[in-house]
Amino acid sequence: MTDTPSLALRYVVCDACETVFALPDDPDDPDVCDRCGTHALRELPDVRGPEAYFSP
Repeated sequence: MTDTPSLALRYVVCDACETVFALPDDPDDPDVCDRCGTHALRELPDVRGPEAYFSP
């Protein structure tokens, strides 16, 4: 099962365009904002981080 790809997602924030989105957990894929193209992404590391960000 080591050849099975991971479907894990990481939630990241782009402070340049104020967008939050998910990226696949792929170390070979560069972290680039899908909206504005910047490389300055900040990861939401906590398990509850995305829920806390999206809920009041």
